[in-house]
Amino acid sequence: MRLASLALVAALCGAATMAVYRRAGGLDSASRTLKRLVAHLVEFRLFASEPVLIWRAQLASIRESARLFLIMAKPALLMALPMAWLLVQLDSTYGHAPLPLNQPAIVTVHLARALDAADAASALVAPPEIAVETPPVRATSQREIYWRVRPLGAVRSVVTLKLHDGEFTKSIDAGRGGAWLSRCRMRSMLAFLVHPQERRLPPGDVDWIEVTYPAGPWLAWFLAFSTLGAVLAIPLWNRLERRFW
Repeated sequence: MRLASLALVAALCGAATMAVYRRAGGLDSASRTLKRLVAHLVEFRLFASEPVLIWRAQLASIRESARLFLIMAKPALLMALPMAWLLVQLDSTYGHAPLPLNQPAIVTVHLARALDAADAASALVAPPEIAVETPPVRATSQREIYWRVRPLGAVRSVVTLKLHDGEFTKSIDAGRGGAWLSRCRMRSMLAFLVHPQERRLPPGDVDWIEVTYPAGPWLAWFLAFSTLGAVLAIPLWNRLERRFW
């Protein structure tokens, strides 16, 4: 089910990307430029004993390469930010799985201030399905505190971090598939825009709280299905262009 939904999303992304490149990039112009570039490269073999012709072919190939780069740069820039943001969101859905049962995981909190002696009394309160196996482990130089936890049963809940200057919560998922996971809860607005799966942390000393979910090789499948979607969309866009443009 997850692979089928990933294939659908990737194919739609590939078709949309092909549409942007056709309308904004001018694939016909890129194709002509590429053919001229190949022709100039062939000249290297045809005129191997003619230094002047080889020099001209080199200059021409550089010129055509630059022209091809400029043609493809416009759609690439148009797609860069939307695709980067989308890939981050897809990584939350397909790139990580809920914590496996009876396997240890780490909950990390990063502070905006230096750790002090009072942080030794920090506590992590978890639901009954999540066992907290260690006391807080502090990394003073990195301003981080760690807990090792172990899921005992399937759960979709929150853990509560208790510091001497406040309480903060973080979602946690274990033993269930298909969840929209939030690996990290952020305080920064910019980080929240990139990772909007969970609301921002309130003002305070905590920069972020993270749960180490296991990762999976989803990107290769996304690239394969998006390429397939782009190729299959070519006849559709050809028909639409003949009819409307």
